[in-house]
Amino acid sequence: MKKMMMIAAMMLMSVGAFAQGKFAVGANVGVAAYGDSYNPFGIGAKVQYEFVESFRLEAAYNYWFAKSYDLDLGPLGDYSYKSGVMDIDLNLQYLIPISEGLNVYPLVGANLALTHGDGDSESIFGFQGGAGIEYYVADNVKINLDIKYQYNKKTKDEVEMKFDGPVFQAGIAYVF
Repeated sequence: MKKMMMIAAMMLMSVGAFAQGKFAVGANVGVAAYGDSYNPFGIGAKVQYEFVESFRLEAAYNYWFAKSYDLDLGPLGDYSYKSGVMDIDLNLQYLIPISEGLNVYPLVGANLALTHGDGDSESIFGFQGGAGIEYYVADNVKINLDIKYQYNKKTKDEVEMKFDGPVFQAGIAYVF
């Protein structure tokens, strides 16, 4: 019976510890320097959870708008198509307080880039690293700026697909 009470007490304490973390949901706008192959402008959504003091997980979805291409295929005529990228990020961030309501953070994470458009869809796994700064404009509202380098590369049918380069994002989030 004592073991059961001890297990129940441990479970209640772990639920209490989980509830003490900070959740945030928000939106991003950004520019990706992937090169000329894709439209550099995108929007996204994010969810953050500070699971231990100063350590935070962030899951994000970003949609990089499709870009139209017109190809001259000579005697075969002209060909038009659209192509873009979506990505799903999972990052670990370490919060470093600078002053009241102002934090900087390095970030490392994994990234899954998904092409979309008129051509074949591809998924390319990659990694990213960077840094950011956030500022609380109100008790539950913060704004942020991130810069990160994404490295996504895949070769298929002797064609190299790359979605790597710097990504700049600005965002806003509501903290619960």
